[in-house]
Amino acid sequence: MDRGLIVGAIAFAAAFGLERLYASMGPDIARYEKMRAMSGQQPILKELFSYVTGAIGDGASAQDGAKGLVAGLTSDIVRYARMRGM
Repeated sequence: MDRGLIVGAIAFAAAFGLERLYASMGPDIARYEKMRAMSGQQPILKELFSYVTGAIGDGASAQDGAKGLVAGLTSDIVRYARMRGM
């Protein structure tokens, strides 16, 4: 019983912390999604979901997808930093 209570308290604290983090990043995430839409890219959650489902199906293409995802995110971050600096 004590173990369940401790695990539940830790899970609650983690969920609360993640919610606060997401709430504080809301405007930045919205701006990032607008930039992706201007570039003609899919929303990030849709891209991550397709990556996860692809990883389940085929391990080799998942590694290529991971490299492409990291490269795409890197270029998006650089573009975001440039736009933010304007």
